[in-house]
Amino acid sequence: MKTFNYGGFYEKYNMEGTIKIGTGTVKVHDIFDELPDFMLKADVIFSDPPCSKGNLKSFYTKNDSILRDTYEKFNTSLFRVIDKIRPRTVFIEVFKSNKEDIINLINTRYAHMSITDSYYYYKKSNLCWIIQASNSDINFELPYLDEQLIIEYICKELKFGCIADPCMGRGLLGFYANKYGKKFVGTELNKKRLAVLIERINKGKINV
Repeated sequence: MKTFNYGGFYEKYNMEGTIKIGTGTVKVHDIFDELPDFMLKADVIFSDPPCSKGNLKSFYTKNDSILRDTYEKFNTSLFRVIDKIRPRTVFIEVFKSNKEDIINLINTRYAHMSITDSYYYYKKSNLCWIIQASNSDINFELPYLDEQLIIEYICKELKFGCIADPCMGRGLLGFYANKYGKKFVGTELNKKRLAVLIERINKGKINV
């Protein structure tokens, strides 16, 4: 099995248990497990979850582990997390493969939704969308930007008490929340990926 070390930063840090870094709190955690209590502090969620069965399986492969359940049950677990946190606003980055599924799950929970065109890796041909949902009127407009810049924009411009990401990855959300002095919480399956966030905050730069 190919090894994905993501810079090997996990060897520098203690990745066990609850980790406090910068303005945030994070933990290595599988979304199929019970949600850590600290995640309940959030009043906003932004997440870029796996977008297909193959994409989800690759996340477990890169974690040197076996996928525990189906992609459909992953989405159920993701929205179980959202239901438990009960944020006032949710942002979910989606792709063609999961856009319809996520919209359907949002429509059963939120009265208002907007969809913003976006792209990733700074290439406009790499199309994605940011879905924003709330039970109040949506008055926070997202610009048409690369998804990384939209994450920065949300962390800089949106007023919130704490922002969460249950699929934190390498921590773009945590990095930018910390940069702008905002509280964040997050969980991530892969300790090697999550360690990149710790390195980024300690170094004070996104490229490490």
